[in-house]
Amino acid sequence: MLASICTGRNGLRTALLGLALTASGTARSYPGNCLLQVNGRTYLESVCNIDGNPAEGSFSIGTGEHTRSKFFAYVNIEPDGTAQGYWNGASAESHADEELGRLVRQGECWVNDQARVCASGRRR
Repeated sequence: MLASICTGRNGLRTALLGLALTASGTARSYPGNCLLQVNGRTYLESVCNIDGNPAEGSFSIGTGEHTRSKFFAYVNIEPDGTAQGYWNGASAESHADEELGRLVRQGECWVNDQARVCASGRRR
């Protein structure tokens, strides 16, 4: 599955995020509350798979080994405490190569003027 969502111009960054999640032992999906808004439109607002640990580092929403939401996003935390976001776009592509831009943390969300990516729930 990683190969199918890691193509495109930002595929290397997305692939590295996936590898980092796997290497850190946090790649196990768990259900949580997810929100993905881009340019004022809500693409995902439901319980979905969360990979990684949004409270401590990079994560993705709507992804998963066995089930995947129509829309999904990756939030890659940078050393300066901001994040870079990617999603699979309004046409629900199979890979997350559309940039959401630089995001800053706001509670359980990572936001900028264009996007809001939120993940909350209990890790098992």
